[in-house]
Amino acid sequence: MRKSIQLIPEKVYSELPTISELIKPTIKGFSEDNLREIISIVACHVRKDEDDGPAPLSMTHIKRLVPQGDMYLTGLIDLEVIHRFGQYIPGEACYQYDFAPEYKSRYIAFPLDNAKLILRIETVWEELRKEASKEIWGHSSQTRYLRQLTIEPEALQFIERNYITDTHKFNCAEASVTRILNGDIFYKIDNTSKRFHSNVTNLDKNLRPYLRVNGERLVNADIKNSQPYLSTIILTNPSKISWLTENTAFAMLLQNLKVSPNQDVKNYISFVISGQLYEYLMTEFNLSRYETKRHVLRILFASNRMPKEEINRRCRQIFIRNFPTVHRIFSKVRGHERGDKFANFKRFSILLQRIESYLMLHVILKRIYKELPKVIAITIHDSVMTGILTNDVEAVRNIMIEELTSFVGFQPKIEIEGLRIEKRGKKSMNKSIKQYDATNLVSLN
Repeated sequence: MRKSIQLIPEKVYSELPTISELIKPTIKGFSEDNLREIISIVACHVRKDEDDGPAPLSMTHIKRLVPQGDMYLTGLIDLEVIHRFGQYIPGEACYQYDFAPEYKSRYIAFPLDNAKLILRIETVWEELRKEASKEIWGHSSQTRYLRQLTIEPEALQFIERNYITDTHKFNCAEASVTRILNGDIFYKIDNTSKRFHSNVTNLDKNLRPYLRVNGERLVNADIKNSQPYLSTIILTNPSKISWLTENTAFAMLLQNLKVSPNQDVKNYISFVISGQLYEYLMTEFNLSRYETKRHVLRILFASNRMPKEEINRRCRQIFIRNFPTVHRIFSKVRGHERGDKFANFKRFSILLQRIESYLMLHVILKRIYKELPKVIAITIHDSVMTGILTNDVEAVRNIMIEELTSFVGFQPKIEIEGLRIEKRGKKSMNKSIKQYDATNLVSLN
């Protein structure tokens, strides 16, 4: 039986004796271990992007993990230690839970020593994984590798050194690492974008070098400018992707959409496929790369209304001036603000995510498993993590390039994070691993 770690916000921990005394009379057979585990479950269910809000959490899930878990959670809500958000729709949506503003603080970790509770938790996790495997039938190879997923404890030291000032980023990173250390491995495909979600997709990019599958280090083959790259198919062959939509009217729009090959369309495509779109717009926007990327994605996926925020409005106007035809076509694809997410302006981002998930999960990954059966391959939405010790990183990259080029019509830029692509024998492979470690040491310090 593995050791288990609980995470509790500092401000909650300081009030824990009082919280326990107030909840204890309401629960027969009260256990402080159970109370702390409920707090830890809420703490561990956070998202990388704070703008997305708290992660949904199933009450059925809570009750299975912790005896009378619903009563402990209700007690914490009644005391306003935890707030509940959103709405519950049977079979579709769960409530979201987060700590009240006055209790938000850095997480501190504690060992869980209750062997009976640990055994129950591990049993439920295994049951949940089996249930999830049925729901994502056809992706057994990826889930097999995820079941072997571990992370080096040094990841926690990296978090302590590098996430000092941003409490949310610290907590999210701590939660993601803790779930892997505890063996809480999850995977699912969401019904909206059809993306494959797992512990790896919710892990901060800087922590990926600490991941292992069956003890093997991993590197990441990443599509550069992924969303803009996939958007080029709308400018060249929109009818090809109409079948990926949920809305009949939207599908018909794509089938009948005509795009004039104006110079700005050619320029946009050229910048995208060369991997230089953000670099070009950095100069035009006079912003950092991070801010430029953030504003480009807002330009692509926000509603057609001109933004009220000054910087975002200025960036959109610059984009329109540089790429007028592209903006007009994308505005048509975004459409209006009425209807559900498959009919309103959100349909554009959903469409690109569906193109991405179709290509990564149903085309690229299946080919990798067929042609390279011994190669580790795990998707992170628009990239593939693969093993560093095998000699097939270049083969994985080539499969990605071939399939993406065939479908989209343009060759993508594929970056390998963590390992230089080169032909090598066993001796030079060891050299590359040392170089990889040295690169990580630089980034970690």
